Amino acid sequence: MAVRFKILLRTICLTMTIAMATIASAQHVRPSTTVLDKDKYAGPTKWSCIDKHYGYYFLSYAMPIPIEKNNIEKEGLSGKFRVGYMYRYKIAKPFDIGVQLNYLRQSTGIDPTLFGTMSKISVIEHSIECGAFMRFNFGKSDFRHLGWHIDLGADYSYDFAFLNKYISFYDNPSRHSKIKRKDRIKDAKYRHDYGIFMRIGWNYIAFTCEYNFGDWNAYGYGRSPLMLGLQINMYTR
Repeated sequence: MAVRFKILLRTICLTMTIAMATIASAQHVRPSTTVLDKDKYAGPTKWSCIDKHYGYYFLSYAMPIPIEKNNIEKEGLSGKFRVGYMYRYKIAKPFDIGVQLNYLRQSTGIDPTLFGTMSKISVIEHSIECGAFMRFNFGKSDFRHLGWHIDLGADYSYDFAFLNKYISFYDNPSRHSKIKRKDRIKDAKYRHDYGIFMRIGWNYIAFTCEYNFGDWNAYGYGRSPLMLGLQINMYTR
């Protein structure tokens, strides 16, 4: 059963990757269906921010907000970094739907004082993530600008690599030494995560808020499900 699930998951991820790559490629060749004056916009427009179809790349980083007592994270050393592609389809002037596919790197810095050690310990997860969202537009958008918008959506991620990283410090009468070690955990239990998110955006930037429901446990401790962050939308200005 587990093997079939892994095969199905990989098939879904591969299908979404191919679909998003096709959309990204089509963005460079499909003309705008709503161009009024090409000269006004410095040349023929491709997909634009107010067309039926539009897609763009994005970068984002989010940090955990401690809301639980059983928290193992060091907030300043933990976070999620994403880079990916987002496609949006306009249903009506104030309403869009969209999908996104991205690489996700989540680092969880573990508080060493919980174990009475000075070593730096962190868990690093490399994942493929996909999501879907509804977008509500609040005006001031044009061919080059997304304007004010709010996204409400859900996402799912699968960890394809799970690492434990250790940096140990040793002091003796003759010298101070530091040893680094990184172990790949092939039988990690917590490879799946899913959650909901909200983005409040203005053109090229957006503030993000997400809440995750996936199980995660380290030495009997958990990590915060709530994260806040910043997203950079990368498209032609």
